[in-house]
Amino acid sequence: MKKAVKLFLLTLVVACGVLLGSKTVVADDKPLIVGTNAEYPPFEYIENNEVSGFDADLIKLVAERARFTYKWDNREFKGLIPALQTKTIDIAIAGMSITEERAKNVDFSIPYLASPAAILTNTINPIKSIDPKDLEGKTYGAELGTTKEAVAKKIKDSKVVSYDSNTAALMALIAGKVDAIVMDDSVAKEYYANNKTTTIYVGALQGEDKAIAVTKGNKELLDKINVALKSLLDDGTVQKLRDKYGI
Repeated sequence: MKKAVKLFLLTLVVACGVLLGSKTVVADDKPLIVGTNAEYPPFEYIENNEVSGFDADLIKLVAERARFTYKWDNREFKGLIPALQTKTIDIAIAGMSITEERAKNVDFSIPYLASPAAILTNTINPIKSIDPKDLEGKTYGAELGTTKEAVAKKIKDSKVVSYDSNTAALMALIAGKVDAIVMDDSVAKEYYANNKTTTIYVGALQGEDKAIAVTKGNKELLDKINVALKSLLDDGTVQKLRDKYGI
């Protein structure tokens, strides 16, 4: 009888341990929050009420190889780094370029591509070329907090108007409120393709490395992302995505 009681208690303890263990696994498998700014086609945009585009496909593949689940947090670009700092989000992917200033506040993965900044002008008062003489003294629109805003400010005698989104900058361009907007080359080409009667693609300026950002100090997550990214770069998957989206 005593042996039977001991066996029952031992079985109960093991069962409880399994149940407790399963709870821990569920906690560990809590979805990570991925922040983005889905107004940046072809990198990210809303399609059928879902975040879609190059970055959306890329983070899905990274998550599969790094074995984590996630859900989206779509917000203004300028709010992504502060959200990482406050741990409101765990990851940010939004065509984000690596800069020394940003690297002080977040950790970046290995670059997954380099994409140049470009000039998109309007048909009202078009800029003729990317020659510095043609670019100087103009009014430029750019998304607030982006490296494109910094690029615009470096153009000689330029006046820069910052907007909360690329969409707002495009509307200002079409309305003639600015002479041109500075944005990612792929985005500029996408916008031009959809607005050929009102905009003109002038050309590309310079290349910038783009990467995934994580909360500063989260080495475990960063290492997992880097391993997954490297494998996607090495096996040609990233290039296939670039071909798919024309980047």
